[in-house]
Amino acid sequence: MFLCTGEIDRCLKKVSEGVETFEDTWKKVHHATNSNQKEKYEADLKKEIKKLQRLRDQIKSWIASGEIKDKTALLEYRKLIETVCVVGVHSLSILLHSEILLSMLVYFPANGKV
Repeated sequence: MFLCTGEIDRCLKKVSEGVETFEDTWKKVHHATNSNQKEKYEADLKKEIKKLQRLRDQIKSWIASGEIKDKTALLEYRKLIETVCVVGVHSLSILLHSEILLSMLVYFPANGKV
């Protein structure tokens, strides 16, 4: 397998763009005014996480490869992806759980009257 630096540079650029897109979409989720918007943005976040995870897998394969001597940038970008994905997945989980809990309160109010 022959690696060119252009391929790696393109991948790292996609990571930067993906992280920026994720952060922009994350802000949109928090500022969404209705549930349809919020659901759409949450779906967009999930897609972006999947893209970043695929890029991370590519980076991990390059890190494992013996062809690349200086792996500093690859390691930094892998860590960036993992941080964004972990925070993103965790936060999405919290959002979804809080929405479920809120909807349960509507159906099962504290006073016991339905």
